[in-house]
Order: sequence, then structure tokens, then C-alpha cells
Amino acid sequence: MDDLSRELYGNIGAISKILFYICAFTSMAIFIYGIYRRRQLWKLGKDTGEKVNISATLKALISRVFSQKTVRQGVRKKKAGLFHALMFFGFVVLFIGTCLVAVEEYGHILFGVKGENLFHKGLYFAIYEVSLDSFGLIYTVGAAWFLIRMMQKGREDSVRYRKSDYFLVSALFVIGWSGYWLEALRIIRENTPYPWLSYVGNSHAHIFRFLGVTEGNVDAIHFTVWWGHGILVFAFIASFPFTRLLHVIAGTWNLCLVRRKPGYMIPVSIEELEETGKVGVENVQDFSYRQLLSLDACVACGRCTDACPATEAGKPLSPHDVVQDIRNHFNEVAPLIKDARKNKRDELEDEALQTAPNLHGDIIAAETLWSCTTCNACHEVCPLDVSPVSIITDMRRFLIGEGQLSGPPAASLQKVQRSGNPWGLPTRDRFNWAEGLDVPTVKSNPNFEVLYWIGCSATYDRRIQKVAHAVVKLLKHAGVNFATLGPEERCTGEFARRMGDEFLFQESAENNIEVLKKYNVKSIITHCPHCLNSLSKDYPQFGGNYDVMHHTQYLSGLIKDNKLKIDDNAVIDEGGSITYHDPCYLARINGISEEPRHLIETAAGENALEEVARSGCESSCCGAGGGRMWFDDEPEERIGRTRIDELLDTKAKTVAVSCPFCLTMMTDGVAAKTDQVEVKDISEILADAIEITKNISSLTEKEE
Repeated sequence: MDDLSRELYGNIGAISKILFYICAFTSMAIFIYGIYRRRQLWKLGKDTGEKVNISATLKALISRVFSQKTVRQGVRKKKAGLFHALMFFGFVVLFIGTCLVAVEEYGHILFGVKGENLFHKGLYFAIYEVSLDSFGLIYTVGAAWFLIRMMQKGREDSVRYRKSDYFLVSALFVIGWSGYWLEALRIIRENTPYPWLSYVGNSHAHIFRFLGVTEGNVDAIHFTVWWGHGILVFAFIASFPFTRLLHVIAGTWNLCLVRRKPGYMIPVSIEELEETGKVGVENVQDFSYRQLLSLDACVACGRCTDACPATEAGKPLSPHDVVQDIRNHFNEVAPLIKDARKNKRDELEDEALQTAPNLHGDIIAAETLWSCTTCNACHEVCPLDVSPVSIITDMRRFLIGEGQLSGPPAASLQKVQRSGNPWGLPTRDRFNWAEGLDVPTVKSNPNFEVLYWIGCSATYDRRIQKVAHAVVKLLKHAGVNFATLGPEERCTGEFARRMGDEFLFQESAENNIEVLKKYNVKSIITHCPHCLNSLSKDYPQFGGNYDVMHHTQYLSGLIKDNKLKIDDNAVIDEGGSITYHDPCYLARINGISEEPRHLIETAAGENALEEVARSGCESSCCGAGGGRMWFDDEPEERIGRTRIDELLDTKAKTVAVSCPFCLTMMTDGVAAKTDQVEVKDISEILADAIEITKNISSLTEKEE
């Protein structure tokens, strides 16, 4: 195989090579200009100081881009994800192959070698040919699948295609297939040894020979196809920044910035309010640099909308449409704003905004923004880390600042400000839930090791109070040295922040942090995932740093340490008798899904749990997050009603939850359909098993 090789520019003269390099440099110049132009527009956004983290970047690129794992997730997008992965991996290998050819070509110039291949020969060349033929094939198959999919009329698709998309996908397909034509013509022209190594190209060579192509007439055909292939590639490169392909650059850069943790929000300062006279996003330039970048990172694949519980419930919210509609609006007004700032003329910027449609109302309706539960499903499924949730919550901040919220949701915010809880009930009643339980407080037990954060729901809602009762019984049974804040606790402000009332949240947080500091609180357990998220992610922004655990985490640890023991005879093992609903703010946003299952299996047996299709990070929202708990929807309009059906379809006798909001929504939803299924918090299930264990122990002692 020593003679196995090929000419890099066979049949291509000196003039063609010069023209080739002129076209190549021109297309690259257009590409660089296009990226530079977009970056200048991204810089219209606010600088939030987000930096590049090398280790996080590499991890994100491997886990989200190179693995194509996120692209292949999602029930509705699995086939599209598979073919996208084929096209991606094929493209990457073909790009590497092209780079190797370039190294071979320029190596001659660098080392002054003429008329001989440096390394593009022999065994290496054989492996090269087989590899590129194989990956070129899967790339072309992927492109063909998307082209056929786009051409199908009447099919339901969450992607809104642009005219340029048809050119792009067609170009991707033709570039791949014309590469095989070139290979076939080269095999005929050079009479390449071992042509079967290039098995796809060789099969096309047989077709060309059948059509009358011979060594005598192949030169002109090869020359024409070579230039056609080259011009299409150059057009493709030049079009990159001006088409949907921009997502490759913007998405990669978006991943390079430190990934915003799910459930994390950037605070707004009083100084910022005084400087701008507003809070949140009124116009596109009020978004951050990263948010504007993420508009171009969005490829409009529709995964976010497919995962959105509000969309599923028929609400006027599609995360895909929110991002794309804002992007289109940004493209319309950003060049005008850029020119105004370049000329340092504020009146031109104001004029540009006045003549364009309003971001609020004309582009994005208020009802669309209020439909979001902030469950983060959209962000979770996005391969390129686009966060529609951050866009929505920042726009909500402006609506709240302008007083554009009314009815029960607005009343709940007013009650938090007035009474420290969304029910507006007296602070003096805050400890009534513990009557008769002898619950220790920070005053009665100043040497406590862990604080049990009760939350507003368990404080005032009679049904949720049973959860607090169960947790207290379990902590006492395990001998935990704990305390509660009693009447000094108030709302964390979590739902206020997600609804957009940033300064009400900050007021609540500062009050709570002051109280926690007074009692030197270090460790906190809470049964509410929303309180968990706020205490662990929001409060550190204002100096409140604590070791925060969900009650399922803490109780699971007690069982593993043998501090909570359940008698084998106390286990209810009926096989599939319990199904579990993962709360969004517990599983998806805080990554806690194993501990609740451990508790269920401990209390009800290994075979008791009947999983639903959407579980863990892919759980579906109950509909109460993001302040939706306080919206007065009719039962048939509630977000999460399809989740109820999904849980009931398991035929389980008990629906287990681990969130007070979920408990409320699931109880109402299940009760509307059947009275044969109970909805219980995991702590209640565990407490029942412990009670049975205690009774068994008592009977055993009497018998002895």
C-alpha cells in the first residue's frame, strides 16, 4: 500500500487555485464580519459580569455539544435528535479531514517538499478514506432526513422554518453528496488503487461509468463539479452569521460563559433603580449581554415548547415563540439603537424605540409572561443553555414595577408585605400549627443543631400542617436536636421574586437573614422545595449562607445512619401501590430525586413504587410555581391537569409528593376525578410506617 495516495489538486490549474484562495479568503472575511457585527449588537445589552470558566466550559461542551446527549433527549424529538447527531458527528469528522488535507498541502510549503505527499499516503490514507466515506455518509443521511422532513406538508412541527432554512439544509445535503461525486470522478480520472476503500465514492464511480464517463472525458466533468462543490461550500461559510447557523457560534459562546444554575436569579440593586428609573426589562437593550447572545444561540428546535407545561395546558405561552419573537424584534431595533449610541444621540435611540413595536404588549403579551410556572423545563432541555425563564422573569419585574398586576396574585404580594405571608393572616398565629406537639423553638432550645424551616403553607394551611406534624414526629423519634423560629419566621419571598417583585423579596430576605443571624443558624431543613431553593440560592446573594437540606434528604440520611428504623412487618408492600410526583424545584432545579424514592422504598417496600413516564428531571409541573399558586384559574384551565391523569393512569392507591404546593394542586386535581386515591407527603407515609413500628415494638414488649 506504499503507493496508495492521491493528488490534492489533481486537474486544477494554477489560475483555478488562485481563484480558489480568493474565494476562500472572501468567504472567511464575510464570516468574520458577520460574527463581529452580531457581537456589536449583543454588546447593547447590560454587562452582568458573567465570565468564562474554562473547566465549566469544557464540561458543558463535552456533555451538551460533543455528546449530543441533550439534543437526543425528549420523547417528541428523539428521531430529530438522532439525525441531528448523525449530521453533527459526520460534519465534525469531515471538518477534521479537511483540516488534515490543509496540513498536508501547507506542509509542502513549510518544509519545501515538492511532488510527494508528506503523510497523506499508505495505511494512513487507507484509514482516512474509509473513515471519511463512513462519516460523510451518516452526515448526508442526516441532512437528507431533515430536508425530507421540511418538505412534508401538513405535518405538525414546533419549528417555524425560515426561507433561508431550505437553502441551508439543501446546501448541507448537496455539499455532502457532491463530495462523493468528486471522489467518484477522481477515482475514474486517477484510476486510484484499492478504490473499494472509498466504498461510497466507488459505488458512484460505477454509476458514472454506466452513464458514459471515461478517463477520456472525465476532466471537464470533474473540473465543473469541483468548482460547483467549492462555490457552494464558500457560500455556506459566508452565510453562517446571517442564518440560523449562527446558533453554532452563539450557542458555543453561550456555553462558554458560566452556566447559570437552575433557579438562580440575578439581583437588582436600588442603585440600578435610581440610575435607570425602572426595574427589569422594558426594551431589548435592558436585557443582559448574555440574554441577547442567547437569542442567537436559539436554533428554534421547539424542545422548550414541547416540554412547557403551560403550553401543554393551552396557556398563551410558548418559550420557543417568546425567544424567537424577541429575536425578530431585536433584529429590527438593534441596528437603530447601535447607530444612535455610536453617534451619542439619546434622542435617536428614543426615536428608534418609539417608532418600533413595544416589547411589552406588541411583541410579548402580559398574559404570556404570567403563564410561566418557572419550572425550568425549557432551560433543562435546551442543548445550548438558552433560558426563556430568565427572559420571562426579567420582563415580569418591569410589569410589577409598573403596577401591571391585579387580582389575587397582586393581593398575595400585598399580604406578604403587610403580614409576612401570602394569606395575610396574623403573625401571632404563626406558631398555632404546633399546638400540643411540644415543638422546640430557638428560644426554648438555644443549643439546637439544625433549624426546621416551616414555611407559610404548613403554618396556615390545615392540610399542609399535617406535613409539619409528621416531620416533627420523625425528628423527635430520631432524637434530632432541632428548633423552629416560631412566630419570628416569615415568608422567604421566593414566589414574590419569581413573580417579579424583586424588592419585596429583598425586604423579606433581609428580615429573615437578620433573624437567622441573631440565632446563629448554620443548618436548615425544610419540606418546601421553593423555600429550599430560595434559602440556598437567593439568600447567599445577600449574605445568608446556610447548609440547606430538603426534608427527604435529611430523613434519608437518618435512615442510612440507623437513627430512624422501620420494622420489616411495618412495610406496606402491595406492588405498585404508590406513585411519586417529582416537584420541579426539587428534582429538576435542585437535583434531588433519589432520596424521596429511598424513603418510599423504605416505608412501603421495594416494589411499592410505580414510576410515571415523566419523572426525575423530566417531571411535569403541578402548575403552582412562579406565583401561579395565587392565580385563580378554573379547574379545566389549570396547568398540571394532564399530570393528574398521568399519575392516575399508574393505578396506584397513593400519590406521594414532597412539596406543599404540589400537595395542594395534586389533592385538588385528584379529588376532582376520584375518591379512591390519596395524596400524601412522603414524610406522612414515613411517619405512618414509624407509628406501625412503634406499635409493633410495644406489642412485642408486652408479649415478653
